[in-house]
Amino acid sequence: MTTARRSSPSRAAVLTALLTFSGIPSAALAQTPPAAEAPSAAVAAQARFDRGRELFQQGRFADALPEFRASLELFRSPNTLLYVGLCLQRMERYAESSAALSRTVSEAGAMLATDRRYESARDLARRALAEIEPRVAQLSVQVINPPPGVTVHVGRTTLDAEALGVLLPYDPAEVTVLAEAPGFLPSHQSVRLTAGGRASIELALRAAPAAGPVTVTVRPPEPSPARRGGAVRVAGFVVGGLGVASLAAFAVLGSMASSQYDDLSRVCPRPFCTAARVREIDDGVQLTTMANVALGVGAAAVVAGVVMIAVGGPRVVSEGRAQAYVDPSLGTVGVRGAF
Repeated sequence: MTTARRSSPSRAAVLTALLTFSGIPSAALAQTPPAAEAPSAAVAAQARFDRGRELFQQGRFADALPEFRASLELFRSPNTLLYVGLCLQRMERYAESSAALSRTVSEAGAMLATDRRYESARDLARRALAEIEPRVAQLSVQVINPPPGVTVHVGRTTLDAEALGVLLPYDPAEVTVLAEAPGFLPSHQSVRLTAGGRASIELALRAAPAAGPVTVTVRPPEPSPARRGGAVRVAGFVVGGLGVASLAAFAVLGSMASSQYDDLSRVCPRPFCTAARVREIDDGVQLTTMANVALGVGAAAVVAGVVMIAVGGPRVVSEGRAQAYVDPSLGTVGVRGAF
């Protein structure tokens, strides 16, 4: 593996001097732009290029880069693309610089047939690439039988279809390559990219299984357990109700007896009462007796009803199985179990 080295100040100065005094035009446009672009786009592109070149010569590469890129968007020129690559190189963004310089070599070479002024841009891009090459890794990604809509990601970089199978520059690191397409299962692979090294990856996508029908099983509700008994509890409510009624009768009869006693106390002189009041006295005694009987019966009925309600409720009957048995000691045969 080749160890990456920082560009020495002398080499950077030499390359900057070459840019200043070489045959590269000090303009973004070496060729005449189309008539439709000449009035506005060409003038604006040249202005941004001049501003970027001035910043570049001052060593302000981070400030010059957006100027060159803005000029490149207005009018594409290998000269401007060369400066983009050189700014990225000075900023130590070597993978991006390598990509820009490689495009410079390709585009400048294609224009040499009609304009020889791009020869210097091509040659300077080649020199810069030779210096950057030991610092970057190169990776080729191939998808076997790529389906329609396939997308490939190398780390955070997304590749288009034209980039598949092509060696592209990347910063040295361990990256994950992911390929995905509609209707296919994703395929991924990790690879360690080393400075100055080359690697290639092949990925294959498998069709996603078709979704089958969803089966829903519905279980019927389990039957409630059988209950037996409960008659005693019902009788307990009846007895308790009779007890409450008897207590109510005691209250009424006791009130009547008390009222009659109060009336006799007012009309009968002490310690005797006239014979005319004897029947009223007998009626009062009878009311008192009936009230006492109602009290006793009511209290007993209430207590009995509460006990019957508490212990006489229905019980759950578990279904059991009958089992035949033989007892040799007693000489008996029978059936036992829950029914």
